[in-house]
Amino acid sequence: MIVSRRMGLAVLVAAALILSACGSSEGAALSSAAAEPSGDVLPDVEIEYLDGTGTISLADIDGPAVINLWATWCAPCRREIPDFEAVHQARGDEVRFVGINIGESSGQAAEFVAEVGATYDQFLDSEGYVVTELRTSTMPTTVILDADGVITRRHLGPLDEDGLNEAIDDALGL
Repeated sequence: MIVSRRMGLAVLVAAALILSACGSSEGAALSSAAAEPSGDVLPDVEIEYLDGTGTISLADIDGPAVINLWATWCAPCRREIPDFEAVHQARGDEVRFVGINIGESSGQAAEFVAEVGATYDQFLDSEGYVVTELRTSTMPTTVILDADGVITRRHLGPLDEDGLNEAIDDALGL
């Protein structure tokens, strides 16, 4: 009985941490400081193609690019991915779009991608190494790379079409 109560408490604490890490409109308002150019490059972390055809290093993603970290349990992620798809459809010839599911199974992530209709490149980081290397715990997180592969913006929380277009314009110097 004591073990069950401790296990229940551990699950509640973990759930609270997960939910607090999920972006909100409040998080988006606070992200303006986090949206400052960082000058960093992407870390050398292996991620796997969501379709299971292999792996690549995150560092091998060339710019300009939009990299969005998401999870199926994150409500703001669910709301923003259709906006990312719309911008991808409009600007996919200018900038590469990459989605990275964090911490879930390939089946779970693939089902969600099909549900929301995202057609841009999707990867899986089932162990969560990307969030560690990018020093973030917020979902969603979007990283924008310029043409040289330098991180020009790290946005914590959700982005809509207008915000995403603005970030891309900044990265492309438009």
